[in-house]
Amino acid sequence: MATFGDLKTFVEHDGWAEEPNLVRGRVRTGDHWRYRKDLPDRTSLRTKVSHSLRDEIAIDLFKRIMRDQLRVTEDRFWDVVRGGPTEVTEAPPPQAATVPGWLVQRLILTVGLREDEVRAMTVDEAHAAWEAYKAQPQ
Repeated sequence: MATFGDLKTFVEHDGWAEEPNLVRGRVRTGDHWRYRKDLPDRTSLRTKVSHSLRDEIAIDLFKRIMRDQLRVTEDRFWDVVRGGPTEVTEAPPPQAATVPGWLVQRLILTVGLREDEVRAMTVDEAHAAWEAYKAQPQ
């Protein structure tokens, strides 16, 4: 079972920066430390760690923290806590650009395309199809 001390060790070893705990522009101590990590793809991850370092983290909360805030697997978490390498050796798989939901709806409901046709489109093709529809005389 992980403790808040383990979580604090992870963020300190993994290169997270501690953020000041601000309330209305004033620094205060509060009951949590706040951390931030900026990723190369310009996303920022944030988490906070309770000052009660010996308290255990409930398993469902721990899984949510790893998935949503730290974005790591449990194995990687424990490797870093135990002093293992902090850099991920594998590059994350590139995410394919997806057609925005509003555009999918317009292409299906307004333009009249079939769902399978829209699914097969790239983002550029979907935008081009919408622009072509708008350019038609009504």
